[in-house]
Amino acid sequence: MPGSPKLLGLPHPAAALVSPAMRFFICLFFLIPGAAPAVCPKPVTGPEEVVAGLGSCVLIPCRYNLCQAGPGTRLPALRWLQKPVYDHGRRDYLGGLLVSTGTGATSSRARIGVAVSPHAPTADTASGEGDCSLVLSHVRAEDAGEYGLRLEANGTRPNRDLRWFHKVVLNVTDAPPAPRLWPDPQHLTEGRITTLGCWVPPACPEDTVALAWDGPASRVAGAKVQPWTPPDLTMFPPATGISLDFNPTWYHDKSNLSCLLRGADGKTVAQTTRQLQVHYAPRDVRVEVMPTSPVHEGWQVTLSCHDSANPPSFAYSWSLNGLMLPSRMDKVLLPSVQVRDGGAYHCHATNIVGTIESHPTILEVYYAPRDVRVEVTSPVHEGWEVTLKCRDSANPPSRTYAWSLEGQILPHSSAQLRLWPVREVDGGSYRCQATNVIGTADSPPTLLEVYYRPRNATLTVLTPLPVLAGTRVSLHCELGLAHPPPSTIQWLRNDRHEANTIGPTFSFTAEPTRASTYRCVGQNVAGSTQSPPLAVIVWYPPQAAWVRQSPRGELVAGRGPVRLRCEAGVAEPPFYNISWFKGGQRLPASGPNLLLPGPEPADTGTYICEVRNVAGAARSAPTTLNILFGPRSVELVPEPGEDVYEMTSVALHCRVSAQPLPDAFEWFRDGRTLGRASKDLWVLRAVGIQASGRYRCRATNSIASADSPDVTITVYYTRATILRKTFLGLGVGLSSLLLLGALGCFLRRRWQRQMAADEEPVVEPSGTFFLRNKKPRPPASPQPPHTADDTISYSSLVSPPGSGPVPRVQGDTVVYSILKRNDGAAKATEGPDYENVPSGPRGRAGDRDGDGDGTLLYAALALSPPVTPQEHAGGMGDAVEYAALRH
Repeated sequence: MPGSPKLLGLPHPAAALVSPAMRFFICLFFLIPGAAPAVCPKPVTGPEEVVAGLGSCVLIPCRYNLCQAGPGTRLPALRWLQKPVYDHGRRDYLGGLLVSTGTGATSSRARIGVAVSPHAPTADTASGEGDCSLVLSHVRAEDAGEYGLRLEANGTRPNRDLRWFHKVVLNVTDAPPAPRLWPDPQHLTEGRITTLGCWVPPACPEDTVALAWDGPASRVAGAKVQPWTPPDLTMFPPATGISLDFNPTWYHDKSNLSCLLRGADGKTVAQTTRQLQVHYAPRDVRVEVMPTSPVHEGWQVTLSCHDSANPPSFAYSWSLNGLMLPSRMDKVLLPSVQVRDGGAYHCHATNIVGTIESHPTILEVYYAPRDVRVEVTSPVHEGWEVTLKCRDSANPPSRTYAWSLEGQILPHSSAQLRLWPVREVDGGSYRCQATNVIGTADSPPTLLEVYYRPRNATLTVLTPLPVLAGTRVSLHCELGLAHPPPSTIQWLRNDRHEANTIGPTFSFTAEPTRASTYRCVGQNVAGSTQSPPLAVIVWYPPQAAWVRQSPRGELVAGRGPVRLRCEAGVAEPPFYNISWFKGGQRLPASGPNLLLPGPEPADTGTYICEVRNVAGAARSAPTTLNILFGPRSVELVPEPGEDVYEMTSVALHCRVSAQPLPDAFEWFRDGRTLGRASKDLWVLRAVGIQASGRYRCRATNSIASADSPDVTITVYYTRATILRKTFLGLGVGLSSLLLLGALGCFLRRRWQRQMAADEEPVVEPSGTFFLRNKKPRPPASPQPPHTADDTISYSSLVSPPGSGPVPRVQGDTVVYSILKRNDGAAKATEGPDYENVPSGPRGRAGDRDGDGDGTLLYAALALSPPVTPQEHAGGMGDAVEYAALRH
């Protein structure tokens, strides 16, 4: 039959009946280790029967799985055969070869359906799964018959070669197969979202088909059409389908819904139609009353419940004025209707879909007046307006009424009796009578009570006035008639509640706060009556004093003036004298205002004012003035002092007077900023002579900034530094003399080759050289004999008188001489005794080779070759000629 899962290669529909819970336990059974052995699926999965239209393209879905051959098995050899026949001799199937994965297709109209459509699964070489679908184009009548798929695979397991054959029957019809509907026909429920599906087997790529819905259900508001795959179909590639989601209603019952299969031109080529069966809850539920309402009390009445439902209603229930009735039938019989049976009736009809309630139906019952009563608010106050109402229960309503007070008929015939204004004589017992077309009834008596307030009130004082503070005061109140009598008397002070007393007397102790006007009030539930006011005067000193400052906030010196104003509380009699105190000392100022024109820092302090009258005095709370001012008297104090030695730490203290205290300090040396700090201390650690200079500090607070005067700090060398520098200078000088000696020796040798030596050194026994000017050779110019490299060329040096014979020095020996100044006094006019000793004392800065009081100077002397005594005595005397001396 069409749609049969057998024809489509689908599982049996009963599989869809397995509940989700059952599926869960089945899956859990196979997932638990050891619960069941691993089972491989069939090698080939596909339908056993396929239907195709004449001239169309048909797709025979197929899926293979090589699990039984073992893991790692690759793509098998696949062959599709037409009209296969088993050959026992060859032990294989023979037939028309349509397509093979090894040799290619032998028919131009057939091919393996791998990747036939974008949605078709492809082969998974890793898992041994793939698509083996067969596609036949232009189906002919002779194509009908049996087809077979031959699968061969060499398994990785021992003796697990896989050989499989799958048969499919192809039926060819004149028209394409009609679409299938899902699920099977069943009743729909109104208000429950329903999903219907329509599908056709997978189409070939050459076929362009589309599915569409037609019918009232597809056009209902909120209906949703979308692509869909049947949930219980297992074919590859999946079937083509659409779904319809809609909310069925009662008017869809017995309507037709069609699924249309349309070709590429949009025309319908096939369709499937189903008549919908919709279950809906009862509708048009109503109550019918016989005889029609109104009815008289005692009549027989029948109520019936009518409705329309699918399936028909099987249960009914009734309610009267919201209360459920015991009846469960579609009719209710009232043999003798009573007043209590009147009201709003509802019936409820129920079927398998739901329960619906009818609209209310009123059953009206006529009866004579009953429950007649007088409604009035009692007691009432004299002068008010009051309305007495005659209430009754009657159907039809009462039309006439009669009233009486204490048995006396009143001239009123309406249901309400209005009294305005109410007087004392209107109180008493009232009755009313109600009448309708059925009969008449009287009410029970109702009492109206009238209240009125006290007629008058008078207040007197029992203590002479005025009174001093601390004196006992008594007041007495007289009240007139009242109903009901007041239980208490209320006392007012300055028209505000003060106290309540049971008796007519009120007593209190006189205090400043008690100086007021008093009243007594007589009050009951009807109202109150006040006495005229009575003034009680109390004498007392000022209650309080306080100081107001203007302006408020921070006060800065010089930004005045500042005004202090003394104010005081109430006093009786009024105050007349004000005094001022600062820090406990009385100020000469008097009066309510104290003016500080500056203000100045000296005005900082605590201020108090005193207010006095004949009854006493009061002092204000202390008011503290804190005058702020910028830094003053800024002073930089160095520690340990202004003269320090190098490598000493110097602490610079910035002392300042300011309010508030400075929050920032800045330090300067020779006008340049050293840094900023939040404290008044700056430390110079391990100072050197370069730290000498003029120092100052700058203090800053929220008011202003100020600088200190400059302080000169001098840093001196330590003795160790002086000795180090002295020895360093001596080393440099000695090195220079050695270089000069070497140069002199060189020049002397050259000079000896040019001329004979006429001078020789004279050495004292002590080893010290004293050089004396000998008759110099005439200079070539009046300038000193300086050379280009700042050296001095000497003509001759003569030993001083009395130095004794000068020993001869043999060879080219270099002698270092120590030249000492003559005596510490230089000859300013005659010039120096020695050419390489500067005239006059030198300062510490200008003395390169020693100190100023006899510094030792070193020179390198290069001697000429030795001469004979005759040459020495022949004219040169004691002179020694030098080539050059460098400073």
